[in-house]
Amino acid sequence: MSNLLTGGDLRAREHHRIEDDARAAGPLHSATRPDGVRVQVVTVGLELARKLLADKRLSKDSDALQNEIRRQFAEQGSTQSELGGLFGPSMLNSDRPKHTRLRALAVKAFNAQAVEQLAPRIEEITAELIDRLPVGEEIDLVKAFAVPMPLHIIGEVLGVPEKDRAEVRTLIETMMSMDHDVSQPASNALGGYFHALLTGDELDESSLFGALVAADDNGDHLTHDELMAMAFLLVVAGHETTAALITNVVHDALDNELWEKAAADPGLVPLLVEETLRHNPPVRNATHRITTEPLEIDGVTVPENTVLMINFGAAGRCPVAHEDAARYRIDRPTTGHVAFGHGPHFCLGSGLARLETEIVLRELTSRFPRTTYSGHEQPAVTRNDIMASPKTLPLVLRR
Repeated sequence: MSNLLTGGDLRAREHHRIEDDARAAGPLHSATRPDGVRVQVVTVGLELARKLLADKRLSKDSDALQNEIRRQFAEQGSTQSELGGLFGPSMLNSDRPKHTRLRALAVKAFNAQAVEQLAPRIEEITAELIDRLPVGEEIDLVKAFAVPMPLHIIGEVLGVPEKDRAEVRTLIETMMSMDHDVSQPASNALGGYFHALLTGDELDESSLFGALVAADDNGDHLTHDELMAMAFLLVVAGHETTAALITNVVHDALDNELWEKAAADPGLVPLLVEETLRHNPPVRNATHRITTEPLEIDGVTVPENTVLMINFGAAGRCPVAHEDAARYRIDRPTTGHVAFGHGPHFCLGSGLARLETEIVLRELTSRFPRTTYSGHEQPAVTRNDIMASPKTLPLVLRR
């Protein structure tokens, strides 16, 4: 089951089969990332996945993860020592109490009230970008819309100047490569950009980055390293995952003949978003965890210092949690999933991602109710160790 983690293109639905077969075969599957790091991919049902995501014995500590990865590099005789910015000391890669402290400094910008205040501007940006799309001819929705739209939003929220956003997007895309020789220079370049932005005169004090630089919790401030790690986390997580979610939802609505129904009944849009999060989440595997002691997962003993990645797709399509789990259906009584994680590391930006995607789908379906997919086969899905989403999505927008 090593193909649970390997890169390369699959066809839509094929990665579902791989994940579901893996869950049926057992809870743990050895895999090796392209850089040689050995991990165990966990494919279990929804209830157990939730328990593991909240289990204190599965640490997110950046130092522990980096030490184990470097140990593996040394064991292989590799001279590689640098790790990408996403392994930095952010709240993503920390345990309590450090995680609690870091999250408290960022949470106000992502609470329900703050997200709702962004809705009018998200609607404006969505409408402006859709106005530029050609009607009645083939476009690639990924390149023309799904990628630039959330970058505009996260750029405004965080304070990335508009003139820099295309460059930042290119660096993010390159950094997500599973080839270390490609991803590491991009990570270094993005780190250099964030350093210049966070310490320079262009920083908008009213933006989230500006607020984080000035954040004061009873005299407690983020260090420069913590600011840098937070920048990596918020920009990459806030953009890459939302672009993939938009792409997956549009694909699923068309693939399941629900586009015109959503155009006629906008109330179906949140159901479509939730069913895609359950059935076809853009984040396939939770980011790395490391065991702090031996533990048992569904009858299999896992040694201490094992790097784990919990598969979200297999958990969402768990046949115990959901009737007819392998099918895409919007008439489910519940749509339980772990697409945004679970426990203390539940995604801080989940509300913003849902809001953006719902606004996009409502606008596209209402304007272009007869839109069609123009490919001759299921689109190619590009995977890395974390994400999976159609590489291109050829559509013809039809009024």
